[in-house]
Amino acid sequence: MPNEVNLYTPRSMAGAYERRASVTTFLRDRFFPGVRTFPTEHIDVDFRKGTQAVAPFVAKNVGGINMERRGYETRSYTPPRTAPERPISKDVLQPRIPGELIHTSMSPEDRQDYYLQQDAQELDDMISRREEVMVSQALTTGIINVRGYLDESKTQYVDENINFSFGNKITCADNDRWGQSTSKKLEDLEEACEMVQQAGYNPQHAIIGKDAWNYLKVDATFQKLLDVRKFDFGNIAPQLNMTNGNGVKFIGYISELGLFLWQYIAWYLNDSGVLTPYIPDDHIIIAPEGVGEMCYGAIDQLEEDKRYHTYERTRVAKIIADIKNDIMTYRLSSRPLPKPHDVDSWAVIDTDGGTTTP
Repeated sequence: MPNEVNLYTPRSMAGAYERRASVTTFLRDRFFPGVRTFPTEHIDVDFRKGTQAVAPFVAKNVGGINMERRGYETRSYTPPRTAPERPISKDVLQPRIPGELIHTSMSPEDRQDYYLQQDAQELDDMISRREEVMVSQALTTGIINVRGYLDESKTQYVDENINFSFGNKITCADNDRWGQSTSKKLEDLEEACEMVQQAGYNPQHAIIGKDAWNYLKVDATFQKLLDVRKFDFGNIAPQLNMTNGNGVKFIGYISELGLFLWQYIAWYLNDSGVLTPYIPDDHIIIAPEGVGEMCYGAIDQLEEDKRYHTYERTRVAKIIADIKNDIMTYRLSSRPLPKPHDVDSWAVIDTDGGTTTP
């Protein structure tokens, strides 16, 4: 039956329900909290690591022992560019917006302001999710996958990787997989913590994937240690901090290891349109806070004065007016890059022996 409107029957318009898709940035905010912008596309970083060398004793009548001076390494990074955009045409501005009365005084110009505000928020949310995906990849694999698309159909693209040469990874294979009864889950957690400690850092947080937590919470050895209250090994106290079905669940604290246990219950749509968890189900990240910072390369773009302008910002907006075809496009650009201070400052456990990339 067609949706007909009887002009002689009184009607009412209920308030529109507009749901903003949730945006969570737990990984970015906790582990890459700093923000630095640069006036160039390319960023060079000098790394110099100290050692845990002990001062040598010297024999009698010997002035001193020469100690080797360590050099430094320069690495060059190019933050990849993301630039989601959305057009507004006259065809978009004629229909009423959600919640607008059928007989209305709202003009197409008013609707243009509505869509501009909506697009600005949604495109910024998209970039924030991309940043969170980049942080997740950096933490779980040490490699950020950059697939640059050449067309809107996403059939043509160029693949590149940003590799931080991460090595603190424990891969549980064969009988050591956490799904096997022979696995030693607590020993794996201890080993991961020791990796971080050997690099000179104190592990504080364990971000646990869904399957890894399901295996850990039913482990008899784990449960037995938690029951020994006088030993005060730790406690399990799940708490939720959720928004629109996405968020962080605090599981508890293991005082033996000094670890806060978390589950990151959040998903994103990957480039293939598949809903994907930010933390792979079988992975665990062991890390202190603030292992890196967010760096942003400069954005160069042509403006209305027909000159190129360089912007040193985290986000750069641009409105493109196609006067001939009566189309206006809103674009939001950014060049984000999560940059670790020291790739040895965290560790990862792959509890199922495979390689899962978010």
